[in-house]
Amino acid sequence: MLEQMFVRIVNMSLTGSFVILMVLIMRLLLKKMPKIFSYCLWAVVLFRLLCPVSFSAFFSPFGVLRTPAVSHGRMEYIPEDILQIGRDEQQAVNPVEMGGNTFPDDGEHTAIHSGTGSRTESAVKTGCGIWLAGILAMAVYSFVTLGRLKQKLKTAVREKDNLYVTTKVATPFVLGIFKPRIYLPAILGEEEKGYVLLHEQIHLQRKDYIIKNAAFFALCLHWFNPLVWVAFFLSGKDMEMSCDEAVIRKIGSSVKKEYSTSLLSMATGRRIVNGVPLAFGEGDTGR
Repeated sequence: MLEQMFVRIVNMSLTGSFVILMVLIMRLLLKKMPKIFSYCLWAVVLFRLLCPVSFSAFFSPFGVLRTPAVSHGRMEYIPEDILQIGRDEQQAVNPVEMGGNTFPDDGEHTAIHSGTGSRTESAVKTGCGIWLAGILAMAVYSFVTLGRLKQKLKTAVREKDNLYVTTKVATPFVLGIFKPRIYLPAILGEEEKGYVLLHEQIHLQRKDYIIKNAAFFALCLHWFNPLVWVAFFLSGKDMEMSCDEAVIRKIGSSVKKEYSTSLLSMATGRRIVNGVPLAFGEGDTGR
């Protein structure tokens, strides 16, 4: 039932909001640490937004909410069977005939319960409709922008393996899930290409393209939650920064200036790819 799924997503989103706030605090405390630590923290948020099951522990920050986990292992701020509860209450206040005698409830009491149940059902169904409309809008936007990008990439030239070079975009990026491809702008010099290719290869080794798509799927489900949008963009920044740090560790800090210059030279074209949720390239290049 879609309404029940919607209520479940709202409950998951509320729990996820508290996890996001905790990660934001931890992120500030780890500000001077390598970004890989901040990046790993976002995995907890992703799990919380996609997995409906909660695990009990001796101490939990959610204890302050006084919201116990139900038998299915999910934390319920709003009962998932709220519509059925409303219907049961409405039936309970209806006149009941027993032994040929009818025992009507008080009219005012019946009207109050009936009205409350009706408003609750209407609110849940309206919220579910808006939620589904938002998911549809994000899905249409992502596939339309992806289609436009693929149209531009028809002229891309395969250099080797999964590496392609194109004149249509000015920033490197990875596209695909099952067979991800690396696309590099044709304007790159040989030295710059080496640095940037290593960056994209590290993305592939760490399976960042899968994580990015899973994060976008979570964003589609929880699009109504502003904290999830904050988590999506900050996790993307931490992903890129941690990848840059990995490149510098691999090739040595002596080339940090040259590597940074290579990234800055492509900063003007990054918006072309950042507008495509199902692809990802350099983010926060200036930083």
